[in-house]
Amino acid sequence: MDGLQSTPIETVRRIHVPPDPGILKALGMNQSFESAIADLIDNSLDADASCVLVRFVLRRGRVTQLQVTDNGKGMNEPRIDAAMKLGKPKEQGKISLGYYGMGLKSASFGQASILTVMSRRARCRAEGRRMYREKRDADFDVDVLNCEAVEEHLAALLPLAGPGKTGTVVQWDNVKDFPRARDTSQTGAYIDKRITELNRHLGMVYHRLLERGDVEITIDSYDIDEGVEGIPTLVDPVNPFDYHRSGDLAYPKDVIAQLPNQPVILHCHIWPAKSQAPQYRLYGRPVESFQGFYLYRKDRLLKAGGWGGVIQEQKSYKLARVAVDIDELLDVFKMSVEKSGVDFSSKLVHAIEKASDESGTTLQQYLDAAAAAVKKGNTWQPKLTKILPPGQGLDPDVRKAITRGSPVLEDKEPVRIRWKKVTGDDFVEIDRKNRTLWLNDKYRQLLLHGDSGSLNDAPLVKALLFLLYEDLFRGQAMGPKDKENCRFWADVLTAAVEAEEKYQ
Repeated sequence: MDGLQSTPIETVRRIHVPPDPGILKALGMNQSFESAIADLIDNSLDADASCVLVRFVLRRGRVTQLQVTDNGKGMNEPRIDAAMKLGKPKEQGKISLGYYGMGLKSASFGQASILTVMSRRARCRAEGRRMYREKRDADFDVDVLNCEAVEEHLAALLPLAGPGKTGTVVQWDNVKDFPRARDTSQTGAYIDKRITELNRHLGMVYHRLLERGDVEITIDSYDIDEGVEGIPTLVDPVNPFDYHRSGDLAYPKDVIAQLPNQPVILHCHIWPAKSQAPQYRLYGRPVESFQGFYLYRKDRLLKAGGWGGVIQEQKSYKLARVAVDIDELLDVFKMSVEKSGVDFSSKLVHAIEKASDESGTTLQQYLDAAAAAVKKGNTWQPKLTKILPPGQGLDPDVRKAITRGSPVLEDKEPVRIRWKKVTGDDFVEIDRKNRTLWLNDKYRQLLLHGDSGSLNDAPLVKALLFLLYEDLFRGQAMGPKDKENCRFWADVLTAAVEAEEKYQ
């Protein structure tokens, strides 16, 4: 019997077994709506797009369509045909975010029944293709759309995404997530929720690219019957490593996991304890679930948290986050088709277990430091009073520093600091009704040393004024003490700004 088991059985013939068209129904079924949209944007970035618009299209008060429009270089006939195939050559995947060539189909058919792609490339005619998840025929045929009709659609849609005459529109119809209730009042609530979730997810996934200004992502809605666009939402970067002060001043530091042919650099960070910053409390879920490795490819965040089988999650490690760029390490990091999962090879896990920096700091010592920061943070400390959010007129970096360091009163109108012509010589005028601190335009050139200024100018002066006056905007009215303080501060500030002239 043993001899039979060790004897190979010869092959007598080979048959071809094509995939059943029903496989389209299974693509992307476990992928979230936000993750699917990110897959479409990956294709836009691979096409060198600088602007992407995600649009919810309404008809008769209900959401009926979703469009993702970009100003990338677009596709000609061979390229759009290749894009509709399941999979792409491996060598092409290595240089693109769409690594497997499945993102467009997997993302689309996990969410919608009909996928339409329209594109225009420089010096080429417009091209359009359509695929159906519920196949009408027993094959993988793709509909080729009328070029003139596609050109007409692109002429209206591409300018929405930004400058340039080239680009691509991906359109979903029969989206499973769209509300099906006859009550159209549900539409507004659904769109608001989806835009908030997309803003948060895309802001984190593409935070490096957004921070550098490599891409601008906008989300809006459009009512076809009324011809009215909703208020656009510009996606803000959400950097999971954007803390003001480290939870341990010895960090961040780089710990190296050495593989036979190359090092894997682990950028180890420790968040400050009890942070209320949205960059720490991602998605509003328990912060313990966001400890671990943050894996980036081409500056796109693939995975947020988890230890990849190296160690098990512990509450004491909740402040520990490790950034790893895996661009050149795809042989030891294995991505899922949806990019939502990344597996670590055994040799990588073993290398990470032995990782250390030049001074000998190991991964375990880093984790011990993170646990110590948690323990120190659990000791009693006075809590900061929640403040009103900073608003227009304050530099974005200043606003970020304020919200990162102090808890903010949610759903409250922000405090604005603006310049205007003020009657008299007072430097500041407090406008509680409009929640605005007005600065006397008379002194603007003096403080800016002759510069013309801008919306967010004089960041130091405005930051100090925000910290001084913010609490006067809270509550229903100012008390006698608040009014006296306000008069006193106004007198001192006016004297100070007039004194500035002596030092010009």
